[in-house]
Amino acid sequence: MTEAERPDRDDLKADSSSAADLATAGRARLEKLRGQMEGAASSVRERLEEPFSFSSLTRRIIALNLAALVFLLGGVLYLSQFRDGLIDLRLASLKTEAELIAITIAESAGEPNNQSYDRLVANEILRRVALPAGLRAQIYDRSGRLTGDTRALPGSALVVEVEPLRAPGAADGLLSRLEDLYERAAGLFQRPLELYQETPPSGISKDEEVYVALSGEIAFAERVNSQDELILSVAVPIKRVRTVMGGLMLSTEGGEIGEIVRDERIAILQVFFVALIVNFLLSVVLAQTIARPIRKLAEAADLGSGQEARPLNPNRIHIPNFTKRHDEIGDLSGSLRRMTDALYDRIEAIESFAADVAHEIKNPLTSLRSAVETMRLARSDDARERLLSVIENDVRRLDRLVTDISNASRLDAELVREDMDVFDFRSLVQTVVDISGPQAEKRKVEIHVRLPETALPLRGMESRLAQVLHNILDNALSFSAPGDAITVSAQTKPFGVRPGLCLEIIDEGAGIPEENLESIFSRFYSQRPEDEEFGGHSGLGLSICRQIVEAHGGAVWAENRADRAGAKFSVHLPS
Repeated sequence: MTEAERPDRDDLKADSSSAADLATAGRARLEKLRGQMEGAASSVRERLEEPFSFSSLTRRIIALNLAALVFLLGGVLYLSQFRDGLIDLRLASLKTEAELIAITIAESAGEPNNQSYDRLVANEILRRVALPAGLRAQIYDRSGRLTGDTRALPGSALVVEVEPLRAPGAADGLLSRLEDLYERAAGLFQRPLELYQETPPSGISKDEEVYVALSGEIAFAERVNSQDELILSVAVPIKRVRTVMGGLMLSTEGGEIGEIVRDERIAILQVFFVALIVNFLLSVVLAQTIARPIRKLAEAADLGSGQEARPLNPNRIHIPNFTKRHDEIGDLSGSLRRMTDALYDRIEAIESFAADVAHEIKNPLTSLRSAVETMRLARSDDARERLLSVIENDVRRLDRLVTDISNASRLDAELVREDMDVFDFRSLVQTVVDISGPQAEKRKVEIHVRLPETALPLRGMESRLAQVLHNILDNALSFSAPGDAITVSAQTKPFGVRPGLCLEIIDEGAGIPEENLESIFSRFYSQRPEDEEFGGHSGLGLSICRQIVEAHGGAVWAENRADRAGAKFSVHLPS
């Protein structure tokens, strides 16, 4: 070895220092990642123990449901169909009763040879017929003069109407106050009615419907009294044959229709408040079944900023399990749990990788340190030459190991960043075999290629799959003796329910021990041929192959040949 080819002592220190720094940096990054994830556990637990309060989603659900109910209530109250229908029914009833009473008066009180009626008999009929029925009845003669009124009859309970004044601020209750407010508000949108005026005894009527009845027609009227209460009136003619002898007017008492409508509105309000309470409770239950699980999932998965400053918590973060819900929240919970498990698996893989790196780097470093220490004691040039050879070999091992470790650590990130394109897998296989041709010739090993004549389209990362093929082929060449042959074949083969491709590389080497068929894909596993220099491989090649194949959704495995000695590696990929 020439003087220029010998590694300098400072270079040896730099290489060993960089390798040690790599292992230390790996552990530091691992601890930082663990701190970021598990350091959030205490803050999550604190937030889960906070007092119960309505979330924004809960408030929105309640507001929307209650708003819909309020609009429904307003629509029910605003619609005047019930009130109008009630008025129409009451007017029809008054018309029928008025016609019956008018016929009775005409037949019993009418004078045969005169166009008038007997007032005493007519009032008696009112006393016997109208008064017991609780009707307000008035009789007018042909000139419109009031000749009979049920309020003026003996025994009438309607002569004097007394209503005690309500104390200031007094009310029948919340529902009554709400109904009063609604009545005032609704009155703003209703046309004002004519004020009802009493006709004094023996006075002349000013009501239009009375004169319509005296002309032989039936008339209806709606008015309000001084207390703004609705009064309905029906006037019918009192006639015999075709002679009109007078008119009869029946009227409702003030507030009769209003009380019915008021009672119905209060009943609607009662139903509304019951529905309001039920709706509120159901909205809270609905919101909590949605908001609380989402909030718990968010809090458990929250790894926001500032977590690095928190004290580390050794407890593992557990995402709540809502997968039994069989809905979108259950799906979200399952996805977050799988994501968290994958992150922890990745942490454990990084931790294992860091331990393996430290172990693999320690071996050549120990050998290197021993050779350097022995160098000081060597007295002959031959001994020093042997020690320098050991040192040079260890430096190469470290350089190769650090390079392979660096490539393996970047592989995950590169697999995520790279895009998958469609390419011809047949052409890729032929290209890699051609590249490995010189190495095969050097080892006196033949490579047989069996490929279909047509192209084999495959969607994936061409450069990475080329790396897989190269690593497996290089491994087969390492275990092949001079005169052996390696067969490389590729063909279409279904991958589950999807179309796929299958690549097989078969060698004629010593084969693989049955107990190691799976462990050969582990990191840093190395079982090399006896004639190969120790440390010539890092043991990461097949591990990288499996990582790349699984990133494509495929599978790779090894098995021993059944017909003779040798191993067969199979790579199955979805196309």
